[in-house]
Amino acid sequence: MEEAKLEGLGTPVSNLKSLTKDDVALLKQNGIETVEALIFRRRELDEIFQISDETAKHNKIRNAVIEALTLKKMWMVPADEWAKVEEQQIVLDTGSSALNTILGGGIHSMSVAEFFGEFGVGKSQILNTTMVLALSKFKDRTAVYIDAEKTFHYSRIRQIAEARGFDANEIINRIILLKPPTTEDLIEVIKRLYLTVEKRKVIMIVCDSLISHLRAEFLGREMLGPRQHALIRILSRLKLLAELYNIGVVTSNQVVAVPQATMTPFGDIRAAGGHSMFHNTEPRVFVRKAGVSTRIARIEDSSWLPPAEAMFRISEKGIEDVSTEG
Repeated sequence: MEEAKLEGLGTPVSNLKSLTKDDVALLKQNGIETVEALIFRRRELDEIFQISDETAKHNKIRNAVIEALTLKKMWMVPADEWAKVEEQQIVLDTGSSALNTILGGGIHSMSVAEFFGEFGVGKSQILNTTMVLALSKFKDRTAVYIDAEKTFHYSRIRQIAEARGFDANEIINRIILLKPPTTEDLIEVIKRLYLTVEKRKVIMIVCDSLISHLRAEFLGREMLGPRQHALIRILSRLKLLAELYNIGVVTSNQVVAVPQATMTPFGDIRAAGGHSMFHNTEPRVFVRKAGVSTRIARIEDSSWLPPAEAMFRISEKGIEDVSTEG
């Protein structure tokens, strides 16, 4: 079968040799036009392929998925081959060279980066600045902003873009804003997000934040299990989008108090979301106040970045190095 090409992101599903023309047509009828989409929606393939012979159906799906995973270097991959994949990672500028340094150059694609801290420490400012800079660099790409906390402000994005010398209208026109009102809507949005990523050539997904709806809707210890299950579903899909399409995904996160027998009345704080969050974001960065406009970011957890801190400030440019203050 001759290899096809797409105008958007992704590899045409017709490139899979294990699929017939009829198989490809059936998949396209169901919204699966790429190899990436087939992997993303693999759990639905059993319903899509209505084959009476269960063994034949199982073999068809298994062969297609394995071929797709192999093509995307997500099956059995020699370490030297994986090194080539890592070389293709995109690194997104945060706006602060100090923060970029402790992040290994900036926010890397193919993973979900997490910034957590108390209210007002500048988590949204980091996300906003990174998004504006990503869109200024990748002129033919768009960004998705999932606003679950009503933190997206048109005027602030415009201010950051103009302060950095960019065409604010051109930047804003390439931001796709999603405002899911409930956890159920958030899950549905992310379930369908692959289509937007492909068709609109998304370079970055911003989530501000993932946990707010969950904390509001799943109350009490008896709801902890369902809440964590929903969070894992959301994070696993976001991670898969990041890996499949080589895009950046960054989320903010709230904190919760952990009362302890300390000399302070408030004890300690930690990121919300528990182990479901801890094991699905990389890196995890704690942000705290250092002054009126200055902030300190610390690498809290990473499989490859050493513990380190960076100071930055919040300004009309979003975030920037403290040394630029004049």
